[in-house]
Amino acid sequence: MRSAAPAELAFASTSDYAAKREGSQFWEPFVHDVLRCHSLPTVALGVGTGGTFPTFLAGSYVVKLFPALFSGAECFEIERSIHQLFLEHRRILAPRLVAHGQLFDRGWRWPYLITRRLEGASWRHADLSPEDQAAVSAQLGGLMRQVHELPCPIDAVWNNDVLGHLRATCADRHRAWSILPPQLVDQIDSFVSFSPPYTTQRPVHVDLHSDHIFVDASRLVGVIDWGDALYGDPHYELPALYFGTFTGSKPLLRAFLEGYYWELTTDFAIRAVSMTLIHEFSPLAGRTPPLDGVASLEELASLLWDIPGS
Repeated sequence: MRSAAPAELAFASTSDYAAKREGSQFWEPFVHDVLRCHSLPTVALGVGTGGTFPTFLAGSYVVKLFPALFSGAECFEIERSIHQLFLEHRRILAPRLVAHGQLFDRGWRWPYLITRRLEGASWRHADLSPEDQAAVSAQLGGLMRQVHELPCPIDAVWNNDVLGHLRATCADRHRAWSILPPQLVDQIDSFVSFSPPYTTQRPVHVDLHSDHIFVDASRLVGVIDWGDALYGDPHYELPALYFGTFTGSKPLLRAFLEGYYWELTTDFAIRAVSMTLIHEFSPLAGRTPPLDGVASLEELASLLWDIPGS
């Protein structure tokens, strides 16, 4: 590895970084350095599924680099540690960790991961039939139950109370987003403070959107991009999946929950809407049904999360 990062990796702004993030020619010398360090073949690069960090396909391998921007150090530690845990639990359908390290010895060291490349295509690009979507949703439920049953990785980064911070700041985010009517936003602080506590903590992926779920027709191949994972309430797994990948489809949500063997307790909708409200991003953007006549967050919970026939 080189001693220090060259000037071109000191990005002047986030927009400068964004403009170069998916440029395979720009990153090729650095990715080839990584591959040579681990005696892997240097081949022409493809660009990985869109994400925050530079990710490149190199034959049967994937190389992911972590900048200082966007909490790169923390995301690297999270993703490295959970991939190491997956090596002890081979039944988990996720890329297999091959190697990890750092590009440089001084300054920002640019840590990286090398994993095996998954076959198949992402849910977004797979053009699944409704029957295939239902089959994959059920298999995904089974996979996430396996993930949630794993022990928490031992690294200190997993001790961060991410959901506690998000709970404390969620009303301000909703005021900025202006998705929910003001009368509902005004109820958020008291609602999330007094919603039923969930004491069982689990490893949670949190970002099961359609670029991260890989399929082959009706078969689930695996789930990628674990850098935002956290240790917390498993209900936090649901908003990005339901409103994003499933586009608000309750039949697909039901298939997932049945594949998981999720116990639909009487407070399921309250817990799920609480996690929807505190979510770091905005899962309701573009997915919110008409809210005329919805006077309370309890009513919103029923509207969004009640499962017909449960």
